[in-house]
Amino acid sequence: MTWETRRFHEEILSREVGAVRKEWGERLRVALVYPNRYEAAMSNLGFLTIYARVNARADAVCERAFLPGERTGKVLHGGYKRPRPRGEPAGRGLPLTTLESSRPLSDFDIVAFSLSYENDLLNLPGLLVAGGVQPFRADRAAGKPSRLKKRPLVLAGGFAASLSPEPAGAVADAVVVGDGERAIGSILDLGFPRPADDGYLKELAAIPGLFVPAGYLPEYDPRAGNGLSPPGRFAGLAPRPGFPARVVRETISLEEFPPVLPVLAEDAELGRMALVETSRGCPKRFAFCAAAHACPDFREVPLAFVRATVDALWPHRTTVGLVGAAVLDWRHFRVFSKEILARGGSVSPASVRADLVDEEIAAILSASGHRTVSLAPEAGSEELRTRMGKRVANEVFFSAARTLARAGIVSVKLYFLCGIPGAGAGEEVEAAVDFLTALRREVLREAKSIGRMGTITAVLSPFVPKPFTPLQWAPMARELDLKSRQRGVAAKVRSLP
Repeated sequence: MTWETRRFHEEILSREVGAVRKEWGERLRVALVYPNRYEAAMSNLGFLTIYARVNARADAVCERAFLPGERTGKVLHGGYKRPRPRGEPAGRGLPLTTLESSRPLSDFDIVAFSLSYENDLLNLPGLLVAGGVQPFRADRAAGKPSRLKKRPLVLAGGFAASLSPEPAGAVADAVVVGDGERAIGSILDLGFPRPADDGYLKELAAIPGLFVPAGYLPEYDPRAGNGLSPPGRFAGLAPRPGFPARVVRETISLEEFPPVLPVLAEDAELGRMALVETSRGCPKRFAFCAAAHACPDFREVPLAFVRATVDALWPHRTTVGLVGAAVLDWRHFRVFSKEILARGGSVSPASVRADLVDEEIAAILSASGHRTVSLAPEAGSEELRTRMGKRVANEVFFSAARTLARAGIVSVKLYFLCGIPGAGAGEEVEAAVDFLTALRREVLREAKSIGRMGTITAVLSPFVPKPFTPLQWAPMARELDLKSRQRGVAAKVRSLP
């Protein structure tokens, strides 16, 4: 640790409300790492929830670490050498340390990663190296044990880890599949970790929702070998004695786990909001949507819990960020939003479904100061949308846009999928352009009537097949094809009168 690092950490902590700093003593020491920037981490309720729940225990202390941002200007080498990637700033490497005490990850009993996005998995090895911990599970297991210093237990959890537990298991000793609130408590209940002890790993594997990669061996089908080495095609994972044959996703009742108060951070992406969860999962179950299929049960947070959280944060934040994959499906959205507006606050839902937008919803969003609303048609035609398992007519989106415009929200952001399975490039491009042309016409008519003009923004994102969805085995279009489709839409939209 250097004085510059400590001063930088203190500056960040001075702009937070609710951060916890504990003496270590004989407590279990948990380093909670978000493998992306601080600004994103402190807007993530899953990360903030685990931080609060661990620190609520008298026998544990939790501190945070993040992927360093531009302000740090340091190269992360830690105790292990690695080549400097092209474009990375040169300089003297410093170890990755936690925000609260500026200690390296290697000083902790547990290093827990909160993975929200699949791309962030690539940051895990470098962060462990920077913290003085060997990055890969197999290498840690093969290393010589030290009587002077035990290696930490490396955990992974979060939505991306739940979707892809085996890739996360290349780094982590254990992966939480599903909800993490109860699982993290059960892990801490086992006491100080012993990741080199097979008996301890079996105790971990007995916790619902915990995947322990060391407990499983790959099996191969020799009939499909074709000269492959190892011989045969991968056929599955076989549990070792003492490990469960199948890991069942952990699903908690949101009525049993009231929301915790998150740390408020001025520098977070959503730092001006009081974030509160409304639900988990999605009732629509579109064929491409991981949130609907990986979290198959749509569960709602009780209204009393949401009210209590907002009341506790009200002295600091009066804009309420409602978090969930299907916020408007939360049965209390309208009543609660009107309560917040009556108190002089505003609401900002994380998602808006077009088929639920009516005059009342539009009025709530307008009164909250929204001037742009995001909708997700996914495809430009009803036929293409149906192939994706989203049977929603074009008119539903046009009606929602008209309703929003009449309420003064004349700017719309539209999300499309690019490279839809089975869709030709021409079909996909023409459908998107026709949709945008028609929606523009509908919004323009309403906007003229109220004397206010807006913008329509289209975002074309590649279709990526997700595990556990009906389209998980669908092919993904090649990069050149995706770019060609995106350019095609852009060129035709630019030529519109």
